[in-house]
Amino acid sequence: MVVAKKRFGQNFLIDPKKAAKLIDTLLISDGEAVIEIGAGTGILTEKLLACGADLIAVEIDRDLARKLEERFGAIKRFRLVEDDIIDVDPSRFKSSGLKVIGNLPYNISGAVVEWLIDFSEFINLAVITVQKEVADRLRAGPGSRNYGSLSVLAQSFFNIRRAFDIPPGCFSPRPRVMSTVLRFEPDRKLNDEIPFPKFKDFVRGCFAQKRKKLVNSLAASLGKDKHAIEKALAALGRGNSSRAEELTLNEFFSLYRMMA
Repeated sequence: MVVAKKRFGQNFLIDPKKAAKLIDTLLISDGEAVIEIGAGTGILTEKLLACGADLIAVEIDRDLARKLEERFGAIKRFRLVEDDIIDVDPSRFKSSGLKVIGNLPYNISGAVVEWLIDFSEFINLAVITVQKEVADRLRAGPGSRNYGSLSVLAQSFFNIRRAFDIPPGCFSPRPRVMSTVLRFEPDRKLNDEIPFPKFKDFVRGCFAQKRKKLVNSLAASLGKDKHAIEKALAALGRGNSSRAEELTLNEFFSLYRMMA
């Protein structure tokens, strides 16, 4: 029996039907390279290998990694990486065309989304399971209470589609929340001329104090001149009372260019 470790935020998928549905969502062809985030007990690992994937299974838990190696190590298409996914550079496995799958620990969802963004040029498709609340944030649009910096940053690089929900009873231990499976389809909208690290800081500054007007948020978080911010907003057709959650992706891109 595998005991979940709280420090890794482990909730193991135990429903074989949901596991099969996850694999189907990834649309694997024979010989495709797939990175599995948090291979855990191997419920997805087994099915991925059965589909013909060239699998890179990433697992940070040393005990689970040992069991995975014992179970699948003799298979040539299986490669185990005992590490934190955040520290893994996928370009060392393949220069392009990777697919990614994983049931993410809730405590690292945001960090993994940023990892997907950082390496989006290598990824053809990602299918990940996150807390439903996080899924709602990732897919939210302007004007929604869930719309925030994570929404803007993720949607700048991916079309994010909801695949299906997974109820708590499909996991062990049972989480207190519903989970949602998302498809991340690469679609970079951020112009190459805009450096992502600086754009990320800019967007986070815009949302740093959501209840405040955007003029005040940017002035406080990024030290921008209020008059310059008001002038930039006017050029977008926005008034001085505008808030970050009202702006579209393209308006964030334009505002960044004017304020850079």
